[in-house]
Amino acid sequence: MRRRGSRATCIRSVVLATAVCLLVPALGRAEPYFMVRAGAKCSDCHTNLTGGGKRTAFAHIHAHDILNDVDVLPIPAGAKAFNGDLNDWVSIGSDLRVRNTTVFADDPDKNGQVKNDRFTRNNVESSDLAVQEFNLYTQVDLWPDVLSLYADENFNGGATNREAMAIIRGFLPYDTYIKGGRLFPTFGLRVQDDDAYIRRRTGFTFQNPDEGGEIGFSPGPFFLASSLTNGAGGDTDFLSTVNGYGVFTDLPVVRSVLAGASFARQSNKRNVGGFYGGTNLWKFTWIAEMDVYNDRTVATAKRRDRYAAYSELHFLAFEWLDLRSTFEFIRVSNDNDQTRWTLGAEPFINRFLQPRIQYRVNNGPKTDPTLNQCELWIELHMFF
Repeated sequence: MRRRGSRATCIRSVVLATAVCLLVPALGRAEPYFMVRAGAKCSDCHTNLTGGGKRTAFAHIHAHDILNDVDVLPIPAGAKAFNGDLNDWVSIGSDLRVRNTTVFADDPDKNGQVKNDRFTRNNVESSDLAVQEFNLYTQVDLWPDVLSLYADENFNGGATNREAMAIIRGFLPYDTYIKGGRLFPTFGLRVQDDDAYIRRRTGFTFQNPDEGGEIGFSPGPFFLASSLTNGAGGDTDFLSTVNGYGVFTDLPVVRSVLAGASFARQSNKRNVGGFYGGTNLWKFTWIAEMDVYNDRTVATAKRRDRYAAYSELHFLAFEWLDLRSTFEFIRVSNDNDQTRWTLGAEPFINRFLQPRIQYRVNNGPKTDPTLNQCELWIELHMFF
């Protein structure tokens, strides 16, 4: 459905959507801020040890402690929640996200330009309801805790395999693992938003798997992994990454601190390096990442990314309600810089269900109206 409206319509939509999200009695997504808030590593909560995808038994057992959900649904006494285990060797998981996105925009002037740095826009450009994600994860433990087969399948509009790999672990020191097949190369914070500058502009999203292998070590509070994959198709080059971090808990003043860095050789003409971190204080949790690009490809000569920054702040207003804000910036050559920031709320209803509302402001060069729009997301996430 597409329509256009006034600024008053824009304001009313924001107010109404905020009220609905906060009042509807409705778990959270696997995002890096949970790692900082809980003082755990990605490999504690995910079968894919670098984050994302199927949850582990640890994540299911400690779901309430990690999410602080209010658990208000009228579940019959004695009813047992499904944990994804089909038997002692086979387990499954899933993510379903349904989102309505309303886009607000201004009409370009006679030169085809619009004003930037605006919190609101005059017109409702479009409003669309869509399934954003429907993934099914399958894990077969041939030898539990030693050899597993793992598959991540996207069924949104068809069947597309995202990951298909074997994982070997448990017999080498330092909790070493090896995985091979189709996988997401390890790099940076695994934030869920694939449109974030630190994900889309580096190419390390949840939409870009690659064939290759990875080895990692996880001694104590530390994690270090390196992947080697095919890279761009049709050539003889390769893509290699290194990603390492530490999660430190029981510290004075703050509960935990995350500190990490990544490097990727994407081709013989493009490298990306970055560092990231996070901490929490009282009810606040903060994570951030900064990436620097060294791009020498001919196609990008007139418009090259220089560096991108991402910051995310969470406030646990109640045990069941998380308020979040983000700020992003990307430096692009020839004055094509872009910024983006968001405000949102995420009620934690139970371990399977989470609604979300987010208002995002995009700003870029005045000559590109599509980079100067506002978006309102209302999303429902169901998972196990």
